[in-house]
Amino acid sequence: MRGTDFPLITVGIVVLNREYVIDAMLKSLMNQKYPHNKIYVVVVDGGSKDQTVKIIRKLLEESDFLGYEIIIKQCNIPEGRNIVIEKMRGDILVFWDSDVIMGPDALYELIKPIIEGKADISSAKFEYVIINSTKELENYLEKVSVEKRSDTKIVETPSVSMGQTAISKNVLKSIHFDTDLTYKEDYDFSVRARKKGFKIVIVNNVLAYDINLREEYYSDIYINMPLKDYLRGLRKKARAYVLGINFKVSIKDMIIFFLKNKRFLFYLGYIPIITLTLYGLLINNIFCILIYPAYITFYIFWQTKKRNFKQILKSTTRSMIAGLPFSLLITYYFIKYSLIKK
Repeated sequence: MRGTDFPLITVGIVVLNREYVIDAMLKSLMNQKYPHNKIYVVVVDGGSKDQTVKIIRKLLEESDFLGYEIIIKQCNIPEGRNIVIEKMRGDILVFWDSDVIMGPDALYELIKPIIEGKADISSAKFEYVIINSTKELENYLEKVSVEKRSDTKIVETPSVSMGQTAISKNVLKSIHFDTDLTYKEDYDFSVRARKKGFKIVIVNNVLAYDINLREEYYSDIYINMPLKDYLRGLRKKARAYVLGINFKVSIKDMIIFFLKNKRFLFYLGYIPIITLTLYGLLINNIFCILIYPAYITFYIFWQTKKRNFKQILKSTTRSMIAGLPFSLLITYYFIKYSLIKK
């Protein structure tokens, strides 16, 4: 692109309680080679209780971007993303999550397939990073500042996460995020975009680091969100999860999925375990009666490596109330779409 060819883009950031990484994320954005007078920033904060908004405001005030807007509103992730869509300027929106850092060429490389007509949605490859302290963030900022990836090939994909993704305004004219999906909203968005004929690609020469502080990593939004929000849209979440895995879902995909995500197998295990325990109560067999307590004890012990006592109780409760029906729905949709010929 020539200097005058760079289109105006909006960078959308949906954030909640990310003070430990937001400074590094914004510095990563401010280091972009893409012309800053062509970047408009929209931040939606879902009600942070820490210093996240204060840090964001200070850094954006010092930036040389075209402009910025900070919206503070209690909302879930898809609601926040929809607010960004309403506020966007230009023809391309780039969602950049508040815990993601990327190299200085990222914005240019992400929008390039869209500008060239090769894609409607393009996303970076990403890598989860768990750090022990915020001091380690400097190492990753230095790493992305000099990192060069030679593989420029773009690969079509059935779905993408929204943490590091560019979307053409043409897509956003007809598709917004489903606010019932308090998670997996990105898979659902991808599936509906594909259905309308939009092309989704991964840009291999852009790598996004998803930074997680070790003590925060397992205290995630899925455990801390209200149970009613966790259960909300459960059927749609399961369907999006399955259809986002491959262009044509098969039984092989189901087997691979459950082998990679063994927690769902564990949730399905509640069915025979509870059945045997109830049978034990019926015939007064102590060994059968103890199967369920033993199963729960194993789960609790596994959780102690990740979470504190309060979070363990939440996780255990949700594994039965939400985990089991979610696993059953995933199984149902895998079988259903594997049987569809077209």
